[in-house]
Amino acid sequence: MGEIVAGIGMSHAPGLTGWPDAPPEDVQEHIRTSLAAIREYLLIAQPDVIVSFLDDHFDNISRRLCPPIALAVADRHWGPAEYYLKELKIDERVAVPSSADFSSALLHHLLESEFDIARLGEVEYCQNLMVPQHRVWPENQFAVVPLFFNVFTPPLTPPRRAHDVGRAVRRFAEHRPERIAFLATGGLSHWPPFWNESSPDDDPLLQRMRRFQTEGRQVLQDDPHLMTDFGVYETEMAAKSEKLLVNEDWDRRFLEAFAAGDAEYMRSLEWEEIAVEAGPGGNEVLNWIALMGAMGDAPAKVLSYDVSPEWITGVAFTVYE
Repeated sequence: MGEIVAGIGMSHAPGLTGWPDAPPEDVQEHIRTSLAAIREYLLIAQPDVIVSFLDDHFDNISRRLCPPIALAVADRHWGPAEYYLKELKIDERVAVPSSADFSSALLHHLLESEFDIARLGEVEYCQNLMVPQHRVWPENQFAVVPLFFNVFTPPLTPPRRAHDVGRAVRRFAEHRPERIAFLATGGLSHWPPFWNESSPDDDPLLQRMRRFQTEGRQVLQDDPHLMTDFGVYETEMAAKSEKLLVNEDWDRRFLEAFAAGDAEYMRSLEWEEIAVEAGPGGNEVLNWIALMGAMGDAPAKVLSYDVSPEWITGVAFTVYE
């Protein structure tokens, strides 16, 4: 029988590696302490496999072909993609171990459980995995199986469906021989400068992002500086915005329900409402909701939560004890 040895929910804000000194010192200290606790927790757990609930930032999946949920099947993946190295201040692209056998068996299980999951091959990560990996297990010693939720291209998976996916992954894990950890990254509320249908037509960067999001990474052959410019735009957006691009009240309500294992609250959420209240990046909480299902709705411990306008997101770190 399988053993579920860890559950982690955490931010993957690019600023965690790219501009870590931007928040005030007290926020930096909260984050350092939380990351140290998560590292110790994971090293004690020593999983054979980490099943990670992530979202793709149009590096592998574009608007032209955008499955609601996808599972990558390979013995290794890569990250970060080279065009993120400068922004994330990570020195080199590395091979991240995975398990094709485990991934394929999980894909079969989910299909048999009546979830229509798309199959990906080798993928390239961005901050979605590489920021947590770089800050928590930089030794790159754990096999990671990535399961992606579409969180940016409507219509999205309903939160109740994400929760059901997590429950199905747990049923699979309970019958495996490996020691298994679950990881969800992203969120909480934030307003990243991705293009959407309400974006202004006269914003050059957003129109460049529209093409990238629609056509995929081959666009970078014509626009090689897009991701660097995106990072600059994001930091300028944080500095110049007239409103705080974080909804602290919403974040705290979500974290309270998450920590309590309140499945009724999570299953009552609607992705359209999340997008309004928590921003176009707020639906990264689908990853957290799947994690909650995978952990059997057990109570979670919130290590820290901070509002970080410098990173235009609410930053949270949690573990399951």
